[in-house]
Formats: sequence, C-alpha cells, structure tokens
Amino acid sequence: MLESKVTTIEKQLKTVFGESALEKIGRQTGFIQRNRTITATKFAGSLLYSLGRRKVETIADLHRDFNSDNDIFVNYKPFYEKLDKEGFPSFTRTLFEEMMSVMYLKVLSPLKDGPFASFRDIVVHDGSSFALHDALRDVFPGRFTTISPAAVELHTTMSIFHDNLTTVTITADSECERHYTPDARELRGKLFMGDRGFDSTAYMIEIDRNGGSFLIRIRSTLKPKVVKIRRLGRKYRKLEGKRLDQVLEAVPKSKLLDMDVCWEKPNGETVCSFRMVASYNRSDKSWMRLMTNLPLRLFSAKTILRAYRLRWQVELYFKELKSYANLHRFCTAKATIAEGLFWASLCVAFLKRYFAHACQHACPGRDISTRRVAMCGHAFLGPLFFSMLRRFRGLRDALRKAFLFIFNNAMRSNPGRERKKGRLACGLATVGGSS
Repeated sequence: MLESKVTTIEKQLKTVFGESALEKIGRQTGFIQRNRTITATKFAGSLLYSLGRRKVETIADLHRDFNSDNDIFVNYKPFYEKLDKEGFPSFTRTLFEEMMSVMYLKVLSPLKDGPFASFRDIVVHDGSSFALHDALRDVFPGRFTTISPAAVELHTTMSIFHDNLTTVTITADSECERHYTPDARELRGKLFMGDRGFDSTAYMIEIDRNGGSFLIRIRSTLKPKVVKIRRLGRKYRKLEGKRLDQVLEAVPKSKLLDMDVCWEKPNGETVCSFRMVASYNRSDKSWMRLMTNLPLRLFSAKTILRAYRLRWQVELYFKELKSYANLHRFCTAKATIAEGLFWASLCVAFLKRYFAHACQHACPGRDISTRRVAMCGHAFLGPLFFSMLRRFRGLRDALRKAFLFIFNNAMRSNPGRERKKGRLACGLATVGGSS
C-alpha cells in the first residue's frame, strides 16, 4: 500500500468532511442556524451512511439510523422538520459540489501512441429522469403526464479520464435537455460525446470553432446531404449528392459507412460539413448514425464505433445511482425533502466511486470495479463515517482496512476483455491498475 497516496486521500476527505467544513456549509445554506443535537456533521455522516449501506424505504428509516449511528435519541418530528427546511437541498447540493471540486482522482489515461493522446479529457453528457410523488406535479412537472405527472431530470456531465461526474443539474423533467450541455468554450482539447437529443448542428459548429471535438449520435429524422462516401466501391459513387436516408436505403446493411455530409440552407448554401460513420444494428433493425469532426488519419470508422461505446459509462453510473445509492421515489409530497435526498444520493454514488478509485491509486496492480464497490458499501463505509464523527480519529486505519477489503473483493472481473472489447480497447489505460 502506497502511504503517500493514502495521505493524499486522507487530506481530501478531511477537507470535505471535516467538522468545520460541514458546519460552514450548514450555516451558509441556512440548514444549521443554532447548535442543537442535530449538527451538520452528525446529520451528513448518518444520512450518507444510511443511503450507502442498504435499501432505504422511508424517512423513518433515516431517522432510526440517525439515532443508532450517533447513539442518541431524537424524536421523529424534529428530525423530519430538519429535512423539510429550505436549506436541506442547498446543504446536500453544496456538499456534492464540494466533493466534485476536491475529491477527484485520474483513473484512465490515453496511451502515448493511441488516438486519444492529444485530448485533455473525454466528456460524456446525458440525462436521466426519475419519478416523484404525484403531489409535486406543479413543482417538478414531468414529460409523461399520465404515467409520471411529477418527475425530475438529472443533467449530468461525466469525465471518462476521472470516471466520475463533473457537473450535475436537477430540473423538472419537462425542461429541454439541450440547455444544460457543457459550454463549448470549456471543451477545447476535449472530446464531447452525446446521444440523440444533443444533435444540434449549431452546438457541433460551436464545439468545432472552439477547438473541441465531438462524437454525437444523430436522429433518423435528420437528413443531411452525403458529399462523399469512402471505400465502398465505384458503383456507389452515384449516391454522392443524395440525402442520407436515400443512401442508407441503397447500400448493403453489412457495410460500415464512412462519409462526409453537409447541411444546406433552402438556397443551397452549406451551413456545415462534418464526417459521419453509420453502422446497421440488426438487433433493433436501424442505422446508428454518428456525427464527428475526428480526423480520419487517427480515427478509422471502426475506431469511432469502439470509442462511442465509452458513452455507456454514464448509463452505468445511472444504474449505480438507482440500484446502490437509493435514488428512487420516496413517499413524500415535500419538494425540499425530495430534492435534498436526490442530492444526498448523488453524494453517496460519487463517494463510492471515489473509494474505488482511491483504492486503485493506493493499492496499484489491480483494476477495481466501481459497481462491486457500490454493492458493498455496508462493508467499509461504517468505520470511515464513525471516524468522521470522532474528528477523524483512526481514519488512516479505517482507510487501510477499507482499501484492503476493496482490493480483495471488488476487482474487475475480466480486465483482459476490457482491453480487447471494453473501455480500454481504443487507446486508454488504467492509472494504478493492471493495464
């Protein structure tokens, strides 16, 4: 175990979860106004430990855990009133933002001779919606009013190199997701990935002008003109100049298409011209259309397809949030409680990923599975939070034990397969891992 890495991790945890830091956030957000039994440190530690160790069904579960974790007795009413304060969502959101700004570790890096060598990062942006109590329909209106009249949307930006979230916004599910994409000026030297719904030509032009790269899946309703088709034979040259839908109907579905396409104004003036890779998916019987400005000399069509699989990492994050961080519909009609618990669940998911990455840094030689770490929070989170409540006495011993447990019980199942077909297949390597 590398003691220097443990020291760095210890400092990061103390910076975010120190008593003075938590009390400061509590007072700034209005969550804590006077020193009472329920302090910011006791509340935050117990709340995150509860959401991170088991399935929490009700607010009463959180109340019982608070009394047990702190070895005190607080009636349900004052505990509930604490959750119902206006400052509760601000407190958990600010804590999450502090975690993102301090507790970050690089876990993937590009190979020097790989296609991503020149990129500062690979950024994936996506959203996921979650239903709320129907009584919150006026505060958080959903898109599907019959099925989920009240719902929120998480607009997330994820760093592939750091394997964690960098930006999160919570809005009503009915709001347009395109409004929450990263600023194109922040994407200089980075690769942006997005699914259908983020296929705005104006946004792609803006990324390109600001020195960024993009790889975005576009909808079938978009029909640019095909300017050039690469390596498909002379008989298909006559398709150049036609609309994309016409080309896809004429070419064999077994072919991987690499094309240059453009969008035109009604008067024939070209708006923009980019590269497109199209592959037929036999499972859902449709073409996957990927728009990009990545150069052909570094990124073949096959490399682009493999690279786009990295976008799936954000979907895995959403799965961890729902399955192992208690991001679900609590039976509450209070908007402050619902939003505050959402931010608390994000804190838990982020924290578990952080410990997976920290173990990989402190105990090099093994790739750690974030999903397996998320599943076994009950096995290592307790001593860490109890150390926090005792002003971090015994923190280093708790960290050593946590890392030893994670190292022995949460390794990735098949690192070799990841290098051939997974997230390492197109020029990435783990930092501190086995690759």
